[in-house]
Amino acid sequence: MRIVALGASGNAGREIAALLAPRLGADDELVLAGRNEQHLARTHAAVAGPAAVSLARVDVTNPADVRKVVAGADLVVVTVSRPDLVGGLARIVLDAGADWLDTMLSTTTKLTALRQLAPEIAERGPCFVTDGGFHPGVPAALVKWAAAHLDEIREADVAGGIRSDWRADTLADSTVAEMLHEFADFDMMTWIDGRRRRLRWSECPRVDSRSPIGRTYCVPMPLAEMDDLPTSYPSLRRCGFYISGFSPAMDYLALPVLMAMSKIDALRSATIRFARWSFGCLASYPPPHRLVLELNAAGVQGGRAATATVRVSGEDGYLLTAAPAVACILRILDGTIRTPGLHLQAHLVNPSNFLDDLSGLGITVETRVSTAPAVT
Repeated sequence: MRIVALGASGNAGREIAALLAPRLGADDELVLAGRNEQHLARTHAAVAGPAAVSLARVDVTNPADVRKVVAGADLVVVTVSRPDLVGGLARIVLDAGADWLDTMLSTTTKLTALRQLAPEIAERGPCFVTDGGFHPGVPAALVKWAAAHLDEIREADVAGGIRSDWRADTLADSTVAEMLHEFADFDMMTWIDGRRRRLRWSECPRVDSRSPIGRTYCVPMPLAEMDDLPTSYPSLRRCGFYISGFSPAMDYLALPVLMAMSKIDALRSATIRFARWSFGCLASYPPPHRLVLELNAAGVQGGRAATATVRVSGEDGYLLTAAPAVACILRILDGTIRTPGLHLQAHLVNPSNFLDDLSGLGITVETRVSTAPAVT
């Protein structure tokens, strides 16, 4: 197998390569491709394993560079934070006959570009996986796990808690720009009371993510993987993904300004500078750090009320992005889940196997199903 990691010079790309390489075979080739040679060398130093590893300097804005590096690839892992380039990159990978997995945010720009190619992807046979990583990538898989353990699922909310160090020097400009794009498209729509509607601020849940995060208010965050769940499970009356804020100062002071600035193209450089300052000064926390996804589902099992909970957590944000992507990649490479067409990671993986794989990759996974006592 020839695997090309496009964006390996970035933080997420480096973590994916380091986690994937030891699990490849001696006959496999891993190509670390990126724009910054110094960062590529740092990724190379973090990679160990039996596979042959090579470096390739690639500018993703140059189609000729991309065509050259993906030629002969079996799988291309895309971690560059450039949703505006997805259409062109996906076309090159499709023409090369390779599979695809990306870890970009679940943005309209990216999904529209890929969905335009979906009929051709299905016809030509590669497996394209989008919305890979932690969120997106995991929440809907948790709901599907709960649905498999309940006779009927009625409520399924996934909440994300964050206590992290958002130091500005760890974020590339493209990553900051991608986050700003998400802020600009912020929407409070979710599935509640058996229909999709915009949540009122007073309805936002307060979730206990345990120490060191504690109880925080969470707001709905649109994820494509959550949209089809009420159709797949018609008994669902409530189903959404919610995320906690960065900090009160960041949420109520900086973010409204950033959301307004991000809508003005002429202010892009100033917006990125202000975002870097805000993340570093207003949103960062000292250790201990923790990132958590927790599903709380309710329904019926054996004719009695039942609940199902799943908690996925860890201290390292980049590991939490990398591990779900690598879990999916390994199952694609061994053929277990490889299916022609365009897929969302959370819908392609087998939920139970996926959680087992995450645990094996160093992520803390806790599951529980409880049934109410029988009435006598």
